[in-house]
Amino acid sequence: MDEALRDAAHTPLPLAEWDAVKSGHLKKSAEKSTCYLVQTCTFSEVFKHTYKPPMQLIERPVSELAYSRSDYDGYRWWTTWHNESGKKTPPELVKEIDEFQNTLFKLPAFKTLETMKRFCRYAETTSDPTEFNLYSETAHLYIRIRLITRFRDYNAYIYYYDKAAAGEEQ
Repeated sequence: MDEALRDAAHTPLPLAEWDAVKSGHLKKSAEKSTCYLVQTCTFSEVFKHTYKPPMQLIERPVSELAYSRSDYDGYRWWTTWHNESGKKTPPELVKEIDEFQNTLFKLPAFKTLETMKRFCRYAETTSDPTEFNLYSETAHLYIRIRLITRFRDYNAYIYYYDKAAAGEEQ
């Protein structure tokens, strides 16, 4: 199909088909992997190997790198970061965590607490009617998102787990 017909049909020529790309004059940009938010946890092995941090009641997965706690004050999201293990997270994983977190809060579903509440219809329900779970993963991370729809509470906990350490006992 020629360019004019593709344009009329709203089907532009894919970048990989451009002559400049095929001949090597223009390098095809590296495509980033797509992350999906899903209702079902596909990485239950993360929760098999846990440890109990000092002065804490709850055990945590050994593969947990960090988690964030965010609340919406009616105008914007405020986030604090926590690292219970005290281990330094490698810079490449910090970059991956930052990219995911920043992209997540740019989604229309997180524009306000009210839009997040509506979005929770598509999340995994819990025993508490105001709490929901979503899951995702990137190239090196498993991610659990706990959403809480109560006003004046922390509204999102996002846990980041290292895929490489998920099956290891420590």
